[in-house]
Amino acid sequence: MHPMMRLAPAAAVAVLLLASNSSSAALAAEPPPAPPATATPEVAAPAEQIPEVDVTGERPGPSLWRVSKGDHVVWLLGTLDPLPKKMTWRSHEVDAVLAQAQQVLVSNPSVSANIGPISAIRLYMQWRRTEKIPERSNLREWLSPELYARFEVLKARYDPHDNRIEELRPLFAARRLYERAIDTAQLTVRNDIQDTVVKLARKHGVEIRRTSLRLEDPREVLTEVGGIPRAAEIECLEATVERLETDLELMKARAQAWALGDVDALRRLPYPHQREVCLNAVAASPHIKQLIAQAMHDWDVALDTTLATHSTSLAMKPIVDLIAPHGTLDALRAKGYTVEGP
Repeated sequence: MHPMMRLAPAAAVAVLLLASNSSSAALAAEPPPAPPATATPEVAAPAEQIPEVDVTGERPGPSLWRVSKGDHVVWLLGTLDPLPKKMTWRSHEVDAVLAQAQQVLVSNPSVSANIGPISAIRLYMQWRRTEKIPERSNLREWLSPELYARFEVLKARYDPHDNRIEELRPLFAARRLYERAIDTAQLTVRNDIQDTVVKLARKHGVEIRRTSLRLEDPREVLTEVGGIPRAAEIECLEATVERLETDLELMKARAQAWALGDVDALRRLPYPHQREVCLNAVAASPHIKQLIAQAMHDWDVALDTTLATHSTSLAMKPIVDLIAPHGTLDALRAKGYTVEGP
């Protein structure tokens, strides 16, 4: 497939990725690649030491939850990001389940859109216009002096040569800054846990099931993104700034707890409100709100179907969704399923 054809549906759904890396709304698509950064002639000040997450050796990962109805069982694995780029983990419990499972249900849907080459180019150009602040304005003019000063400190630390970020609307600037900071801290927002499980499942010959999401009118989605209230976007950027100022050490603690299978520690650790704030901002678009709801509903239906039709299966979901009050585990109990686990 031509790269532009891949970018077309990606551009339409990449805004969902702005919500949070752990969001169940995050779809299996990537935003268009950023153009090469323009280096400034000045020498940037030395960056402050970034706390790296040191998870060495092979770790087991968290224990699984056992969800059953009658003699059918689905095992739930909670995924987590960000995690260290080079973390090695292997769960003997996952291996044992895959040895007898008939199906693996992944957490993120695949995305498709019926777009021809010309429409793909037009959509990409619309995406580029949408992500920029209109009327040649910039973040300094959109943000309060206090918030812009905090943003500048983080930009100088994590992304000193990216002048283009100043032209991006707050939602997109928040995502760019977060990605740069995570990369500098030697973390990754990729769902490496899911990728590892999928590879293991294929070695065992287990069927991989992924829900699907079709975009009927991606241009309309981007038009709605352009109409997201400025205040909601700024709240997302402010929540992202706050997270980068305060949460890097907690990211390390969550990664350690996940690697050691310490679910109690994961429950005790606070989770930043960035996810909820940015998700609410993105969901100001009716189409995106509907896509988020559809993705979550389809996964729930797929889990019910998997449990009903297979004696043994494994499913993955962000661990924050599993253990949150009124989250996935509570919803499964409310349906009458038996839920056992850490």
